[in-house]
Amino acid sequence: NITQVNVVDHYAGSNFAAGSYITVWGINPAPVTADVITVDSLEAKKHLMVQGNLLNSGELNTVALQFNSDTGNNYSRRYSVNGGADATDTSQPSLEIEQGSAWSGDCFFTAQIINEAAKEKLVQSEWIDQQSTGAGSAPRRAEVVGKWSNTSNAITTIKVIQDGSGSFAEGSEVTVYGTD
Repeated sequence: NITQVNVVDHYAGSNFAAGSYITVWGINPAPVTADVITVDSLEAKKHLMVQGNLLNSGELNTVALQFNSDTGNNYSRRYSVNGGADATDTSQPSLEIEQGSAWSGDCFFTAQIINEAAKEKLVQSEWIDQQSTGAGSAPRRAEVVGKWSNTSNAITTIKVIQDGSGSFAEGSEVTVYGTD
């Protein structure tokens, strides 16, 4: 495991400017199987990137993000699946980053989040999953933009939630990166 990262300036006579910094976050809290993966105790950073490698142990259906355990109808989104027409959902209890028919393969997503406490949190997400395995079937994709309407708190807890008859399998990972 990586326990230390050093950034070295190899050019003679140059230095990193005052105030330069690097932030490295990484958490893999996934239990053996679960319907919810929680990453909590995050430091409030202005910019977050969330990556999930979700392994399937059955049949997944919808995967959503939930911030600071807020289950109120404070999320909205615009999405497209496989380049199709845009659709919207408003006043939702979570921010769905995937939508469509159930699938039994694994999936991967990346979400970028603007995380300023006094502003609505804007999210842009890219998603890919295996509808079927093998070269005879193409993966499915979803593009989502959304927001969490909270203007009082920065995100310090992220839950990745799924519904369906399966669960996230052992080895599923959710990693959060953050910087100001």
